[in-house]
Amino acid sequence: MTKRRLINRLWPQSLTAQLVCLLLGAIILTHIVLGVMLAEERRDAVAAERRGYALSRVAAISRILTTTPRDNWSDVLRVAQSSQNRLRLVSETDLQAGDGFVSDSLTHRLNEALSLENGIPARVEILSEDDCWDERTSLRRDKEDYLERNYPQRPDDDDEDDNQGKRVDDHHHRDDDRRAPWSMRYLDRFDCHTAPVMRLVVPINMIGPNGEPTGTEPDVWLEAMIGGVMPPPWFVFDNLLRVLASGLVIAVIAFFLARRISRSWDVLTRAADRVGRGDYPEPVPETGPIEIRRATKAFNRMTARLKRFVEDRTRMLAAISHDLRTPITSLRLRAEFVEDPENRARIIETLDEMEQMVEAAMTFAREETANEETRKIDLTALVESAVEDLAETGRPITFIGEGAPRVYPCRPLSIKRAFGNLVANALNFGDMVEVAVRDADDGGLWIEIADDGPGIPVEQREQVFEPFFRIEESRNRDTGGIGLGIAIARTAIRAHGGEIYLEESQKGGLLARIYLPPAQPQ
Repeated sequence: MTKRRLINRLWPQSLTAQLVCLLLGAIILTHIVLGVMLAEERRDAVAAERRGYALSRVAAISRILTTTPRDNWSDVLRVAQSSQNRLRLVSETDLQAGDGFVSDSLTHRLNEALSLENGIPARVEILSEDDCWDERTSLRRDKEDYLERNYPQRPDDDDEDDNQGKRVDDHHHRDDDRRAPWSMRYLDRFDCHTAPVMRLVVPINMIGPNGEPTGTEPDVWLEAMIGGVMPPPWFVFDNLLRVLASGLVIAVIAFFLARRISRSWDVLTRAADRVGRGDYPEPVPETGPIEIRRATKAFNRMTARLKRFVEDRTRMLAAISHDLRTPITSLRLRAEFVEDPENRARIIETLDEMEQMVEAAMTFAREETANEETRKIDLTALVESAVEDLAETGRPITFIGEGAPRVYPCRPLSIKRAFGNLVANALNFGDMVEVAVRDADDGGLWIEIADDGPGIPVEQREQVFEPFFRIEESRNRDTGGIGLGIAIARTAIRAHGGEIYLEESQKGGLLARIYLPPAQPQ
């Protein structure tokens, strides 16, 4: 299956479904475009908010430390720790003031939050992911050097197996890590993948009893590493639930609006189908959008003109028939006065043939312009009853197959006339005729008439539907009429939206198959 065919199969066919899909696609595309356009701006806004919160939090912790006894500082730091907020106290720091616009701005905001008008200011630096990992690596080396100097590695026992030795090594390693100062291991579990990271240092001056700092130089420095201040690049699409909710609401609204529009088209479609089958319904209500109302109004005008044309044609044909019968009758009377019996017989025979042709032509015209009322009937019962009536008169015809009821909306007299013409044709040229009614794969119906006669050559099966066409070799006027029976049958069936197919039967004769399409909702 090609890509184009796959898309055609997946694409909805109904107008309602297409409108809903188009609106949902427009909504989703709008969210994507706005998300891309506003992604950077929103990221900056969220990052500024997170940085401001982190600065306020560090400033609050520093104020708590200045008013808390030194013995309780470790408890304050332990409570303030989190996975993305690591704090430590150092006696001195090598952090210099940032040289970028962001660092300077954050440093200014932090000092405003600390209310440090005089003295040594706090500092802020923005670290990249590489800088963060370098800081972690440097602290790990310092920790390992410290442990190697103060807690030499103890050898393992020779009789311990490898697994036991590994567990002992891990236990000793954890114990040794805890022996290192917190300032060397405070970044052990810090995630540098959340870079950029803020590194802050805040001077801590103890507050004396008079509420003033105890000295001009800071007692210690509070150093903090703050991660998670920059949202991920595509975090703007995290509100998928809101997109789905809005899409669902729009889909429901679009469904009812599209359904209201398509309902008018459905009514117009059904009316057009009825007109195409020769049935003229009442004028279609002019509802819906203005374009549909215009189309409906044009359709009603067209239907009225077509109906008027058919009625005028019928009246004209009736007048022609009347006018032709009068001269034929006059000629018949004059023929009686012809003295030569042979010529008189030939003239009367010719006049009879002309009258027969006029009647057949009128029947054909009436069939084309018939306006019989459509109603639901049991088509199987209609066919089976017609077959039984012919069989009771001694004609070689049988009904085969299932006699299950098949209710179908049609014009019964028109269907019966078409069926009768085909059956009469089969009985004229076959010794045995079989009739069956079957269900079509698409929901329609098949009426099949099979005979064991000479059949019709393949190259002439389409020609026999033409008015007055006859196969001279085997079907002359004495046995086959004047060539309008099958044409009338096809006109009647086509008026129902169906078709007649001529094929070779299993008996060697002709198989006439009448196809009636699935019934349309009224």
